Amino acid sequence: MSAKLTLLLVALLLVLLPSALWRIAAVRAVAPLAVVQILAGIALGPSLLGRLAPELHAALFTPTALAAVNGLSAIGVLLFVFVSGMHLDIGALRRDGRGLPALALGSFALPLALGAGLGVWVAAAVPGALGPRGGLPVFVLGFAICIAVTALPVLAAILKELGLIGTRLGQTALAVAALNDAALWVVLAVLLALVAESGFGVGATLALTAGWVALMLGAVRPLLALMARGPGGEARMLTLGAATALAAAASAEAIGLDFILGGFVAGAIMPPGARAALIAKIEPVTVTVLLPFFFMASGLATAIDPASGAFLSVMLLATAATILGKVAGIALPARRAGESWAFALALGVMMQTKGLMEVVVLTVLHQAGLIGGTVFSALIAMAVICTVIPGALTRALARRAVQSLPAKSGASAAS
Repeated sequence: MSAKLTLLLVALLLVLLPSALWRIAAVRAVAPLAVVQILAGIALGPSLLGRLAPELHAALFTPTALAAVNGLSAIGVLLFVFVSGMHLDIGALRRDGRGLPALALGSFALPLALGAGLGVWVAAAVPGALGPRGGLPVFVLGFAICIAVTALPVLAAILKELGLIGTRLGQTALAVAALNDAALWVVLAVLLALVAESGFGVGATLALTAGWVALMLGAVRPLLALMARGPGGEARMLTLGAATALAAAASAEAIGLDFILGGFVAGAIMPPGARAALIAKIEPVTVTVLLPFFFMASGLATAIDPASGAFLSVMLLATAATILGKVAGIALPARRAGESWAFALALGVMMQTKGLMEVVVLTVLHQAGLIGGTVFSALIAMAVICTVIPGALTRALARRAVQSLPAKSGASAAS
């Protein structure tokens, strides 16, 4: 078969098979669609297909096919983080966010601290844990970020499936996840600036990063708001939104930050009135057609070896650190604020959701040379586990938590 035909057939499997499997009630009850898509990408990589049929694997993923997969993967993940940025509603957080800072701080800071401590041990105990550019400080910070991630879009999908998105529990979870997202990208931006190979030096890269953020917030955001007004604004914003995402990604890449960071910031500065229409147009095609290529690219870099002690140790310890950090980090402040144990524990369980956002962050760190292959693969497996857990446990906890809680009308903290 030609390289184009091979790519198209593999893409057909990735688009169709996960969606078909997810339609099965038993699968949908335990795993979000993102988890099924991640597993499909892993199955096509060396973890499964490469072991079972190495010749077929080599025939499918030729250098030409891989170049096409990587290109489509970059566009897919750029549009995904662009949409994720539009889910971050800073205005709603300011209006409805009283009491949220303590919850958000605990749910991000405690897992970050646990991740940093575990990262020090992993760096010393696991051969090849550090990537080719991964000195100990940046590896530890990168590992800590992975433990602290919460995937806002996947969490929103889980809450919607459970019928909890309009409750105070659901709205609080989304608001805390939105603040987690904001903190994640700030810390990740600092990390990438520290290790950037832009030729500017660390100090200059940090200064350029600050100037870039100021330009995006101070000039591009008001310009977009102005362009969104008047007749035809919705149609105009589709082109402007996509162009802004691409320009922000290119400029972020040019100063040494990852292009993915640029896409997220572009989404976060979109005019609030234009977001719903942009999300409705961009998200379905991105999730259904383009993201499978990202899952394929990630799967090809993932080598899951259940017989490896290093792989199992990192996966299990990282999973434990995430569960402990997220549950304790938010449940204890919630209890101090007067919430019930059921409400507090349900919030903690929800904050474990990793989903695609974890895979995005891991891919950034892996491609930047900050983490090695074993750690990358183990944390991919952790992301799958920690995304499956919330759906099952939340069903048990949330029913009790919401029985006495009225829906919070008018709240829209990044749904």
